[in-house]
Amino acid sequence: MYTNYYKRGDLDVENYQPYRRKNWFLSWLDGESGGAYYHVPRNVRVLDIGCGYCETLGYHQNRGCEAYGCDADENTRKIAERHGFRVKIGLFNSDDYERNYFDYVTMDHVLEHLVDPVATIRDVAKVLKSPDSSDSGGGRLVMVSPSPCSLSRYCFGNAWSGWHLPFHRQFFTKKSLHLLAEKTGFVVEKMVSATQSAILCANWALFVTPHAPGKRRSNDAFLRGKNGDVIEEDQKRLDVLFYLFLLKSRVFALPMRLADALGVGDWDLMILRKK
Repeated sequence: MYTNYYKRGDLDVENYQPYRRKNWFLSWLDGESGGAYYHVPRNVRVLDIGCGYCETLGYHQNRGCEAYGCDADENTRKIAERHGFRVKIGLFNSDDYERNYFDYVTMDHVLEHLVDPVATIRDVAKVLKSPDSSDSGGGRLVMVSPSPCSLSRYCFGNAWSGWHLPFHRQFFTKKSLHLLAEKTGFVVEKMVSATQSAILCANWALFVTPHAPGKRRSNDAFLRGKNGDVIEEDQKRLDVLFYLFLLKSRVFALPMRLADALGVGDWDLMILRKK
């Protein structure tokens, strides 16, 4: 499904750009902290599961990290090969990596796609550094997933972009995320509502613009990368134009910051430390 129906196949690998952090004010206003990559320090060994366009791999490398990626989408291969990234195409399997190897593993909107989250997170724990082999007390797993308790979910109902069927198979509340950490050998260091404002722009664009029945409609048509870029061929679509207007005007930036502060933003972010 990912190779055939996600839009990465349309990406021009020659126009690839690694993710770049904004200045402190725009970073806060746009909710950059809602990305798992944001919480990875410099000069560490990191694995990004679900690396997509490899923007975060370039970002991590530019900050002195030893970066690896993994993605189920075959379209990721051409980006990785063209730009020399260490990426495994396929589902994550700890047997592909050394034990106790990584300081950080990131899963940015991957958890909700998993068939068996408990088994996968236990497998991730195997490749993270143990407390006795890490100066920081154990490797960290940073995850972001859509919150079914968000204010947007109640406002949009069945039209909430977080459902994203049939790709999203699991939904976690903050309580169930804590239970997941307990079952998989992790300690919760941080659990907050942290949402990039672009997702609310995409949801409104999808909600208010007409579309033909049977046409693929997905927030992935807008959020093709960490910078909120869209592919040129789609920029004449009414929903895309509306999305770009909302994104550039930042009309939803402050409301989303308030929702996050109240714990009812669209995304939950957690930082887990391996026991």
